Amino acid sequence: MLKSMTGFGRGEYEDEKFSATIEMKTVNHRYNEVAIRLPRFLNPLEDRIRKTILRSINRGRIDVFITADYTNDELCTIKVDKALAAAYHNALQEVADAAGLECKMAEQAEVLYLARCPEVINVKEGLFDVETIWPKLEAALQQAIGNLVAMRETEGGNIYGDFIKRADLIEEKLLQVEARSPQVVEEYQERLSERINDLLEKYNQTIEPERLLQEVAIFADRTSITEEIVRLKSHIKQFREIINMNQPVGRKLDFLVQEFNREANTIASKANDYTIAQLVVDIKAEIEKIREQIQNIE
Repeated sequence: MLKSMTGFGRGEYEDEKFSATIEMKTVNHRYNEVAIRLPRFLNPLEDRIRKTILRSINRGRIDVFITADYTNDELCTIKVDKALAAAYHNALQEVADAAGLECKMAEQAEVLYLARCPEVINVKEGLFDVETIWPKLEAALQQAIGNLVAMRETEGGNIYGDFIKRADLIEEKLLQVEARSPQVVEEYQERLSERINDLLEKYNQTIEPERLLQEVAIFADRTSITEEIVRLKSHIKQFREIINMNQPVGRKLDFLVQEFNREANTIASKANDYTIAQLVVDIKAEIEKIREQIQNIE
């Protein structure tokens, strides 16, 4: 099943002590890249989060946004640096003395000022039980991943339908090219015969039929596109097989579509025929549409 690389998923978990909301979005990317933004107290779980995501998503840029609250009296502690607070107080007193001020700050005002001084009050995060938090966070994470993958599969199904349509159109045009190819040689032979006969009549000369057939044979060999048609047919068959694989196929398709273009270009350059050239233009237009869609396939 084809999967798109674009999608969005959301998951939530909440109980009396812990709540988490996880949002994930993915966009096109050549490789698999995960960027996680989460509260600092969840940093010990970042590697588990990453590995869990990568088990389900094989390609694309993945942005993960996690918000969480953990209610635990032992998780955070407040520490007052008493020596530093006293040093600030003494410094304030020295400033007042140096300025010749006899008035003193109100006690409440000074306390509020000292509380805002750097490093006087420190918040220390305590350790929490990773094994207790992880199952709860994982529940929200799996919900987000499930919603994201479902969206990518839905979009992949739409792209699959478009691929089938484009492949059928290319095959249809290619059959027209194949049918037209022998006519090109026949028309060349007719034109060549007419031109030679006109010249021979003008100068009262004759030419051996074998010589004319030899020229036609050289033209037919030079303009033969049979091999290119056979290869392009094979590529179309392979394309249909790949898009039905139950695995990431974006890179395979990206390579294969380059081969589509190579064969189409060779047909156009060798055919030496306006009708075939126009058919190849149509084929290349469909190939380009496929190429653009492939950029969004996992």
